Amino acid sequence: MVRTRNRRKPSFTIADPGRLVVALLVCVLIAGLLALQALSSVSTRTAPQLADKLLIPNGLAEEQHASQLLMAGVKTQDDVTPSAQAASPVALEAFRAEALTPKAHAILALAETDPGKRSRILAAATRINRRDLLLQGLVLEEQVGAGDYVASLGTLDRLLKVHPEQQAALFPVLMRALSQDAALPAFGEILDGSAEWHNDFLDFAVRDKAALPALATLRSGGKLGSADFERKLVSGLADSGQINRAYALFQKITGKQAASGGAGPIDWSADFAPFDWRFADDGGFRAQMARNGEKMEIYVRGGKGGIIAERLIRAPSGRFGIRLNHRISPADQVRDVRLQLRCAGSRDPFYDERFERGENLFSVGSSPAGCGFLSVAIHTRAWSGRSALRGTIDALEIIKLADAPKAPAEPDTDGEEGDTDEE
Repeated sequence: MVRTRNRRKPSFTIADPGRLVVALLVCVLIAGLLALQALSSVSTRTAPQLADKLLIPNGLAEEQHASQLLMAGVKTQDDVTPSAQAASPVALEAFRAEALTPKAHAILALAETDPGKRSRILAAATRINRRDLLLQGLVLEEQVGAGDYVASLGTLDRLLKVHPEQQAALFPVLMRALSQDAALPAFGEILDGSAEWHNDFLDFAVRDKAALPALATLRSGGKLGSADFERKLVSGLADSGQINRAYALFQKITGKQAASGGAGPIDWSADFAPFDWRFADDGGFRAQMARNGEKMEIYVRGGKGGIIAERLIRAPSGRFGIRLNHRISPADQVRDVRLQLRCAGSRDPFYDERFERGENLFSVGSSPAGCGFLSVAIHTRAWSGRSALRGTIDALEIIKLADAPKAPAEPDTDGEEGDTDEE
């Protein structure tokens, strides 16, 4: 019988926040080394032997030679340190001949096993070169391992400004840092829009549900990203069920209130869904705000149907209704247009009524218990083989309904005739 041992899965904790990032950085460093190999092929084909035999010290040639020695011994990430140690004598000669040799500094740092000495090498190298990918990758590894988010994000900022082609490799590193609460103040300082990668990263991050709370915190602290990023952030929070957080951010960004629980009209603004309208936009199934801003225009081709317009409003208090007027044709197909109300996050409407011709008053009643926000939706359908639905709908209006009369109280029977108290 073959015995199997239960293997414990490695765990990463907040106590060691850099380990996940460092694991990713190793891939970046290996990629940098492979790039060195590709670059060195030119020198190898031209005159590498001549460069080695020259009596005049040639630091750049020695640096290239050290890079080739390093790459020759690297097959996996475990080979990096031993290979760097084998190449370090040549790297040291390169440094002595030419101090401005960033790859020689990087090789010497890779070869050093003493953390203090390695830090001093990197600190000295950074003062003379902040552009080399391999060198700055090592600096970044050092900073992340120390939990220095301000410095590490500053290094990433410099790397991505100089090497924008490394976004695919470095954005996952940034996403790991974004998941750490301690890193958020540093993100707030770095992502000021001064570099093209800032907005690229925000557009990348806003697609990840797990990153939305951190992005909301950053945006709440000040201006961040483009208007399109803000819309995606508010919409993403709401769609993931974080309605209250999405609404608070919507208010901060726009200065507006979502349609209120009080009586009044609901405009057709469609700038910031879902607290403004979200219109369908398909060739044969679309809605849009009319030019005067007071109406919504709809077009539904035969065979098309579904929710053509939808938005969230704060649930009205008490009993309420919705009044609207429309000019939709053909008149005999108006009943294929419906008003639907759902509690935010629910798939099933608690209210679903057909349109009638002309002015409509939908007596909804009270919102279900626990409904902080309602989804108001216009559902349309044009059946196959029938005419297209088209026309306009005026602004919807919330109206208050009189409270339903209370049921009469049960008569008090205490003390009625026939009742006797025992002595």
